[in-house]
Amino acid sequence: MKNKFDPKSGIIGVLATLLLMSLLGAKQGNEEMGDISARSLTIREGGSIRILSLANKNLVDISGEGAGGGHIDLNNSLGGRSVNLGANFEGQGGFITFNQDGKVSSHLGTGEKGEGFLRTFNIREAPTAYIGASTQGGGQLATYNEVGHETVFLGTGSSGSGLIRTFNEYGKMTTYLGTGKSNTGMILLCDREGTSKWVEKIDD
Repeated sequence: MKNKFDPKSGIIGVLATLLLMSLLGAKQGNEEMGDISARSLTIREGGSIRILSLANKNLVDISGEGAGGGHIDLNNSLGGRSVNLGANFEGQGGFITFNQDGKVSSHLGTGEKGEGFLRTFNIREAPTAYIGASTQGGGQLATYNEVGHETVFLGTGSSGSGLIRTFNEYGKMTTYLGTGKSNTGMILLCDREGTSKWVEKIDD
C-alpha cells in the first residue's frame, strides 16, 4: 500500500523549517529584534532595562531594585556614572550628578526630617555650598572653603530671625550680623579664635 502525500503536512513542514532557519540566523547575528512599538511595557519583580552603546558600554540603567525603590542611572560614553535618580534607604527621593572621575559633584534631595536641599562639591568631593532647610526648619545658605570649613552662613536662626555669619579659613566665626535676643539689630566682631571682641546692638 502506497503512502499518500498530505499537502497540509508538507506546507507545515516547510514553514517550520523556514522559521527555524530564521531563528538560527538571528541567533548567529547581532541578536537584534529591530524596532518595537507598544502602548505600555510592564516589568515585574524588580526587573531592569538597559541601553548599551556601540562599544557595548552601559549608558542607561532603569531598575526597580534600588536601595529604597526604583532608580535610573545615566552613564557617560566610557561607562562611568554621570547621573543617578532614585530613592534612598528611607524612601526619600534624590538626584545626584557625578564628574568625569565618577565623584559626586551635586546632590539634590530630601533630608532626614523630610526637608529639601541642594549640595555642591568640589573635585575632591568636599562640600562647597548648601541651600535648603536648617535643623530648626528655616531656610539657609552656607558656603565652604576648599578644606570643608564653613565660610558664610545666611539664613534663619533658632529664634526664627534672620542672620549672617562669616568665618575665617579655620572655621572660626569672625562676624555676626543679625537679630539679638530683644528682637533688635546686632553686630558682633570676633578675633581669629572666634572670641567676641566688639558688640554693637540697639537696646529697647
